[in-house]
Amino acid sequence: MITPPRAHGPTTAPQAPQSEPVLNAALRYATAGIPVMPLHTPQRARGCSCRRAHACPSPGKHPRLRFGLREASTDPALVRQWWTRWPDANVGLATGTLLDVCDIDTTDGLRTVTTILDNARLTGPVVRTGSGWHLWFAATGHANRVGVVPGVDWRGRGGLIVAPPSLHPTDRRYTFTQQFGRVLPDCPPALRRLLSPPPVPVLATASPAAAISTRLEDPDRYGLAALNGEIGRILAAPRPLIRGGQRITAGGRNTALHLAAFRLGQLAAHDGLEAQVVWPRLAEAAHTVGLSAAEARATIASGWRAGLHRPRAIAWRRRRAGSSPIARRP
Repeated sequence: MITPPRAHGPTTAPQAPQSEPVLNAALRYATAGIPVMPLHTPQRARGCSCRRAHACPSPGKHPRLRFGLREASTDPALVRQWWTRWPDANVGLATGTLLDVCDIDTTDGLRTVTTILDNARLTGPVVRTGSGWHLWFAATGHANRVGVVPGVDWRGRGGLIVAPPSLHPTDRRYTFTQQFGRVLPDCPPALRRLLSPPPVPVLATASPAAAISTRLEDPDRYGLAALNGEIGRILAAPRPLIRGGQRITAGGRNTALHLAAFRLGQLAAHDGLEAQVVWPRLAEAAHTVGLSAAEARATIASGWRAGLHRPRAIAWRRRRAGSSPIARRP
């Protein structure tokens, strides 16, 4: 079972010696079928081993490889080559093919997951990070999700985690408190249900009146689904391409964030979405894809204001013979 944070996270099992070379750990993951990649390393004096150094928003948590996740591999020869070149590199694992991870960032998040799982004993790997916990499960087919519940993210398709014995910016090592074996457990049903947001009404699959009625009856549900969809678009946005220190393409992260804030701002006035709910989740997604906090705040605020000036709404028109819903345009 998962124990309270005072007990240092989930129930402990005999730990592998933390003197294990990083290369050996990377090879273990690769031979188990989990795609591996070398990450940058936190530096006490410089913040991160990347060019941004102290300005890096995610020290030790992003790939050293030019194409990042797309270059992750299970080829032992390639893994050896990488760690020969960067012997102190942190170990990154691509999620979504064999492995999914429940990423718990806060003690409140840990309590929530404990409650969801009804204090059930976990049978799979558990990692103590520098400031939270990772619960490892067999891949579910779900994509990344930010804010599954407060303080808890999901790393699935298109995701990346830092694996033991990597170094955290707090100068602690990522460590297994329940060991990694060859077989990963399935995600518990109670936790998996959180990964499937309620469906968004689609006019093509039902009558317009029925779809609009569903939206009117439960605006919060519709808004949550819209928010989750926009976060998915941000996480899937292409990153900038950099060659020889020069930016070749701008990527699409900032554009995706602006469009998400704009679309959600359009819904905010009428569909139960509030800035204090939407903005923190958009900011978390922006941080995940590498945007700075200042850049994210400015982009979200700009998109949100523009959306509020061009609202989308659904309203009711009463008729003598009854009532029917109609779309109201600005």
